[in-house]
Amino acid sequence: MDLKQETAFHERIEAQVERWDLFAKLAPTVFLMFAVILISLGIISFATAFWVGIGMFASTAVIWWFWTIYTIRHLIKTLARASQNLIEVKTEFVEIHKQVKALRNDE
Repeated sequence: MDLKQETAFHERIEAQVERWDLFAKLAPTVFLMFAVILISLGIISFATAFWVGIGMFASTAVIWWFWTIYTIRHLIKTLARASQNLIEVKTEFVEIHKQVKALRNDE
């Protein structure tokens, strides 16, 4: 991946994190409001609202889990690539240091 693609990918992950954060705040609130209204009007029972809530929670947990694993895998690849690049830079600095030292000795 080149730098543009890498940056775009990180921006997409950041946007996804923001959406998960928004979902984590809004979904329970909206669910509770609808559940209270529907229970109050007698359209559904408390047990029905409970089981629907459990199902929604379980679905969200599974989806979030797979998304987290995918994101962590990408993070590990990025960190490994960065580590490799730092090792290469260190090697180049050592080589440059040797060359500069050799030039000083020649003078």
